[in-house]
Amino acid sequence: MSQPGWYPDPYGTGSLRWWDGRSWTERLNPEPAGPPRVRLPRPERPVHEEQVPAAAHAAPHAQRASWDSRPAVQPLGVRVHGLHLHADDRLVAYGDASLGWPQVEWVAYWAAQRPAGYGHGPGTQWIFQAGRHPFRSGPRVEVVIEPGALSPAAQAPGPGSGPGPGPGEPEQVWGRLIQLCQEYAEPRLVAELAGRVRAGESIDVAHGLTFHPGGVRGNRVSLSWSAIAGATVDSGRVWIQQSSSSSPILYVPQQNPNAVLIPALLARLREPTR
Repeated sequence: MSQPGWYPDPYGTGSLRWWDGRSWTERLNPEPAGPPRVRLPRPERPVHEEQVPAAAHAAPHAQRASWDSRPAVQPLGVRVHGLHLHADDRLVAYGDASLGWPQVEWVAYWAAQRPAGYGHGPGTQWIFQAGRHPFRSGPRVEVVIEPGALSPAAQAPGPGSGPGPGPGEPEQVWGRLIQLCQEYAEPRLVAELAGRVRAGESIDVAHGLTFHPGGVRGNRVSLSWSAIAGATVDSGRVWIQQSSSSSPILYVPQQNPNAVLIPALLARLREPTR
């Protein structure tokens, strides 16, 4: 993903985020309603978006990222903490753990601040998880990427790997991993969860939030579909907003299984049935 442009936001806001050719910026399209967005870490060197004409990369008029219009995502092959991380259109594998995208039943990804500790200073960790059997012990792939985690030979080749982020770019590795997940796992997961709710089931999403045919309930709050305006991901939480208020009324932690799917799942379930 070397070309500057608008791409689905790896931070899960449901909007498009501007990629300047080297790093993710703070620009979103459309700007989400709701709590203020967390500021992204500044790149070490100045970035000049003016080098690329804005008209050539205008964002489509959409309320959320469209899986159908997403550009092809290159396979990923790098070494993280000395272990080979590989992801492509078939699977994600890290060290001895691997899962095919069709077998993935839950996903989670978020950025966390690591406090200073023995032998290291404070910093950011970028975390990705995918697994089976949400809320129960089951096989999973978990990757924690942080500054210094990438091997000098970060271009470690995997089967069919294309050009990847270079050493010292953990956020870009994390973003590529999320894009592959958004391309090859999330559309199916959202469609399956929405299908179960429309068939009459009540399902637990993100450990504590129940989706049922009449709406959503959690934390002693119950909302009908008509009372829900949508959801945004911000500051490590997924916020559900009421139609009658600009303030969110419910939230779940972003790291909970399938929490990042909530904006797309709400949008799917609020669409008129055909």
